[in-house]
Formats: sequence, structure tokens, C-alpha cells
Amino acid sequence: MQELDWDDLRYVLSLARTRRISGAAKKLGVNTTTVARRIARVEELLRARLFEHNAGILTPTNCGQIVISRAERIELDVDAVKESVTNADRVEAGKVRVTAMPLLLNHILIPALPAFLRSHGRLQIELAADPRNLSVTNREADIALRMARPDSECRLVARRVAMFDYAVYATSNMNHALPWITYDATWSHLPHTRWMAKAMASDPESEASVRVNDSDLALHAVRAGLGRSLLPCRIADKIPELYRLSGARPVLSREMWLIVHPDLKHLARVRAVMSWIEQVMT
Repeated sequence: MQELDWDDLRYVLSLARTRRISGAAKKLGVNTTTVARRIARVEELLRARLFEHNAGILTPTNCGQIVISRAERIELDVDAVKESVTNADRVEAGKVRVTAMPLLLNHILIPALPAFLRSHGRLQIELAADPRNLSVTNREADIALRMARPDSECRLVARRVAMFDYAVYATSNMNHALPWITYDATWSHLPHTRWMAKAMASDPESEASVRVNDSDLALHAVRAGLGRSLLPCRIADKIPELYRLSGARPVLSREMWLIVHPDLKHLARVRAVMSWIEQVMT
């Protein structure tokens, strides 16, 4: 048996409102034969007569009134969907999920978030703190901040929003006496992990006292006095108890990239958050 769909019900509603085949045809932009055929199809599917002729006017039967009433509810739902999608393009409202490593969320985005939300009261921000790269392609997040340009997700829209300088920090200025706080083997490919590996290799007396799997953990370990580590200058320079051990010039710089799915970049709520992140990062 064939299924009844919304397009069928559009013909029923148009005929109910115009009461004439010709009027429904004009409203729908089709010919009268098409209207008559579609009404006959609905009546055949429902096995009920929906309209009866009365002095040249088509009047709904009892069954027709039931179908019309239900179809009007569906019409309202369909219009609501269209309006929601249309407004999503224009109105800065709704949820936006942002993912970044915990260090960036905790020390850069979250401190700036209250002011942003005060001026964008209809936005809801979901923050996903994860040192891994959550997939924007698979919609694990709407926006991602990454310390490298994506190379495997070619459909994504990516723009560089900042450069992050790194230096060596500790709570003591006793540089060579301090052990290193570095990263476990999972993160050995990262530029700042490789830099510390080279630094330890060049100094036979140096060693790693703590290994972590996240930059925010490294920062907390340094602040606890457990040793020295390579940290973003933008964050570490603002912490009074930390010393920059490697000198005034940064020893490493990394790019910060903002990533968004191309299907989402036109949405007003996503554009608003992207613009805010760019302002915060610059």
C-alpha cells in the first residue's frame, strides 16, 4: 500500500480553502488535472470521500474535516521547522559546542565568557575540554580550537587565529637544578614535547620527574613546584609565582587554528562565537 505524505495533504488543504479545483490549482501552481488526480489519490489511500459537490462548490465531508484538521496541525509543524531553520541563519540564539584543550578553555576562553554571554543572552555555550582532537566532521563539536591545521578533514573551514609563543617556566629560578615535567609517549609527536626531549638529551644530568597527558596538568605541576616545563607565554606570564627560565625570547611558536564545519559556518550563532573566539585569541 502506498504511503500518504505531506505533499498529498497540501492538495487537500488548498482545495478546502479555495473550494474549487481551479482555485487550488492556481494556488499550488499546477493544472486542474493534477489537483483532481492528487485528491483522488488521497481518497483512494484513505478509502474515504473527502469532498462533495454542492452548487459548484466542493465542501468537505465529515472524513474530509478530520483530514483537514490533522493536516493543518502538520502544516503548523512544517512552518515551525522552516522558521526555525531560517531564523538560525539570522538570530544569535541556541547552543554552540566548542572543543579545545583544557588549558585554553580554563585560562583563556572561560575568563572571557561571562562578558560575552551578557551581550548574547540567547546563546548557550557547551565547552568540551579534551586534549584529543574531537571531530567537527562527525559533529562531536561545532567549533574546534587546535594547535595545528587539520590535514585529514579536508572539508573543514580552518583559519589561523593566533600564534602561541612558548618558554620554559618554573616556580624557582634555579634552572639546571630542576627536573622536567614533560608528556607521556602518546604526545611525543607534539612540537613542545619534542623540544623538551631535545633539551633533556643535550643535558645528561637532566631528568623528567613527572609525565602528564595534558598541558593544563603540566601547568599545575609547575605551579606545585614539581619542576620546569614548556608553557604558553600568554598564560604563564600572567601567573605571578612563575619564572621564565629560558630568557625573554620564546623558544618555540605554535599556530592556533579555529575549525568549523562548512555546513555550520553561516549560522548566526556559530558566527557570533567564532568572532568572539577570534577577538579573545588575538
